[in-house]
Amino acid sequence: SNMDVVSTFRRLLPNARQPERILRQPKSSSGLIFYWGIKREFPDLGLHNIFFSSDYRAEFDHIFNQKTLSEDPTVYLNITSKHKPDDAPPGCENWFILINAPNNTGQNWTELIAKTRQNVIQKLSQNLGVDIAPLIACEALLDPIQIENRTSSSQGALYGNSSNNRFAAFLRHANFSHQFRNLYFVGGSVHPGGGIPLCLLSAKIATDLL
Repeated sequence: SNMDVVSTFRRLLPNARQPERILRQPKSSSGLIFYWGIKREFPDLGLHNIFFSSDYRAEFDHIFNQKTLSEDPTVYLNITSKHKPDDAPPGCENWFILINAPNNTGQNWTELIAKTRQNVIQKLSQNLGVDIAPLIACEALLDPIQIENRTSSSQGALYGNSSNNRFAAFLRHANFSHQFRNLYFVGGSVHPGGGIPLCLLSAKIATDLL
């Protein structure tokens, strides 16, 4: 199963013995993503761009302790048309904007997204010296609820269980089931951890077990 291990047990195996100690572990952070088609080119921007928060500690206090979004978030901006011009029409750019976000615990995401959108526009406009709001020609969005619905990631967490203590790496589910023969697990919610390299490593471990 490449589904989040929590969703695998809760949704696919509801009558099986549940590994509660693992399934109930706190979840990692999520993300809020804006996809903007920008009807202008910005020569000073590159493929990867980061606009840091003025108070990193406060930003992560909002995310992990208050379970909300900072008014001054760190903004990661990726523009693939810098590398592959066909990704955007002539004279335009495709902006992928990622904001660190808390996992979904029932927040009012409609309100948080609207407020964060304005904060991001203000931050980028100040840094770039131009109001980018009227330059947004088209827009799409991916929030923690959508991430959970699309990927079965519990609470929209990007990295499975949180890694906020020294034992977190040892509390992930194994890449195989002790209950069901020929059931194997891959992805960021199981051993060895979250992120693309470790997800691929989990797939290698699972295939080696076959």
